[in-house]
Amino acid sequence: MSFTSLRTPSVDSDTDDEAHIEDNTPPLLAEQTSDALAQCMLEDALTPRLKRLLKSRPRLIVIRTAEEIAAGLLERHLSDQNRTIMVAAYTERQKTGGRYEAQGRTELELLEKGRSVLLISHDPEHVLVPEALAGADEIITVQSPTLAVIRKTIRMLTGRTVRNLLPADVEGLSIRDLTVAIRPGLSSRDCVVNLRRIAHARSMPEEGMAAIPLEQLAMTEAVSVWAFETLALMRHAAGGKVHASALRFSCLEGPPGTGKTTVAGALACSAGWRFVSTSVGTWFAESGGHLGDVIRAARKFFDDIALSKEPVVGLLDEIDAIPNRANMDADDASWWAPVVTFLLTEVDRLRKLDKPIMLIGATNHFRKLDSALIRPGRLERKLSVLLPTLDDRRRIFAACLGEWIDTDGIAALARLAVAATPAQIESWCKSAIAKASVEDRPLALRDLMALIAPPDNRSLETDRGIAIHEAGHAVVAQALNMPIVEVSILRLGDMGGWVKPKLTDGLLTRGDVENLVTMVLAGRAADTVLGNGADSCAEADLKIANTALRSAMLDLGLYGPLTNATTSDPRQWNNGVSLWTAIAAELDRLLDRAVKIVSRRQEDVFRLVEVLLVERVITGDRLAEILDASHAAEKPGQPDDDIDAHAPAAGRV
Repeated sequence: MSFTSLRTPSVDSDTDDEAHIEDNTPPLLAEQTSDALAQCMLEDALTPRLKRLLKSRPRLIVIRTAEEIAAGLLERHLSDQNRTIMVAAYTERQKTGGRYEAQGRTELELLEKGRSVLLISHDPEHVLVPEALAGADEIITVQSPTLAVIRKTIRMLTGRTVRNLLPADVEGLSIRDLTVAIRPGLSSRDCVVNLRRIAHARSMPEEGMAAIPLEQLAMTEAVSVWAFETLALMRHAAGGKVHASALRFSCLEGPPGTGKTTVAGALACSAGWRFVSTSVGTWFAESGGHLGDVIRAARKFFDDIALSKEPVVGLLDEIDAIPNRANMDADDASWWAPVVTFLLTEVDRLRKLDKPIMLIGATNHFRKLDSALIRPGRLERKLSVLLPTLDDRRRIFAACLGEWIDTDGIAALARLAVAATPAQIESWCKSAIAKASVEDRPLALRDLMALIAPPDNRSLETDRGIAIHEAGHAVVAQALNMPIVEVSILRLGDMGGWVKPKLTDGLLTRGDVENLVTMVLAGRAADTVLGNGADSCAEADLKIANTALRSAMLDLGLYGPLTNATTSDPRQWNNGVSLWTAIAAELDRLLDRAVKIVSRRQEDVFRLVEVLLVERVITGDRLAEILDASHAAEKPGQPDDDIDAHAPAAGRV
């Protein structure tokens, strides 16, 4: 059975103008916000195939939602739409006779009578009976409302196009917040103002929250170097040892949650400077969205800095909400150009004051910024505030946990905390310390393990199958001398596990491509040779392998013909042999190569499987320890690698 996870399309706030998307669509008015929101969320998740599947019967469909409240919204909406389908939403197990039992078994009995059943839950693996998941014709994921979904909901309720609604206006809002802000009878502008007001309130720090100095802040090495260098320069500027013009205005860029705002505040705290912050979303929230009011709201921020009688750090957050003039159409330019011009003028004004001022911009999307904003003299220094590396994670855990956890425990935590931000690591540590304190006992490693990698209800058999698959990738990569950064069987989004190869610089050869494809196919090889046979784990692997070979043959000219997609017919790619036939032959050959390596190195695979089941994440160095450094890296053409990567094979072109 295939499990379907439909990703919500991303929305680019600079180019996805609502007027262009919806002006040609007739208004669809709804009486209730919750019903309109449920409809728009569902439409965002359903492909034409899934829509047809919902209409056919008898079907068993499971819908996974991002929030508990969304399950109830979808249940009411779908029940009203089609009363011939049994729709039931569950958010927790039912307590029966002192035991908590999974839900949905009663509804499944209706399938025998020819009725379709649709079960909805935010946690179906835990809440629903196992047979519901095992027998589902499809498992559909309905994501939290995106900016596009919220816009569409407002238009359904008001019949009016939604303009100037930014990602910052809805960031952090729950479904309950949306149903409070968006109401039947309000204008679209009223709904937008409500959303901004609630988002602004959500983003405000707690009353009396003290700033954290840099010395106490969890940071990656790159951020730490920049922060303390800047701090030293700020102190010299405040003391008159260097001219204020030596301060370089900076732009912190990186994904949400990596601590850009916190770093700016900590910098001001350690320097003893005032900290003044604003955001583009705040300008709109405080102004109602009119052009003149937005500029006046922005001027308050710059005036506060310019007129300050003491050294000041100014943070301008969400600057990617100011669109790049190079990407504007005429209609957008007429509104936004005065805002962009004002912003550039004010940054120049602060620079010319020759006062101890440190202006910092923060953005999640550096490439969207107007080039004039980040040129020399303005926000000229770019600092990437990214997710911490393994060494960064180890250092942050050590700083947060002090003497409570030993070195080996810190190393294990750092391996497990893949994709965690410094703020998340710090939060885990504080939560675990608080729990141990409440229970009046010493902090234990298990306290942190339970937070970082909680059980995901996968069976041991499933875990072992995933471990065999990932170990196959890793062992074959090591055999082909391909460096590996990390191997894991942790669930991450749609992935049950992963192997992360180390990217190398240099020119790509045919041998490189074939080694990559062999490594990618090694997961399926391990499933076939050592597991329970080929399964759905290899879906992404097959896509990568096909794409790599197609590019090598058709774009890079590594397989003979130098024609490309614009100058050749793939059906007659090489001497009458189609491109698809050539790719299929290579896939078969390289899969066979992977199978032979896995078969020969199966003891290494099983050794790695046992370690993965315990440690769950291992680094490249740990991988080398496990597989024993005595294994010489294998190269094509050695006796135990039966097929030379560059020798013609039967049926090969």
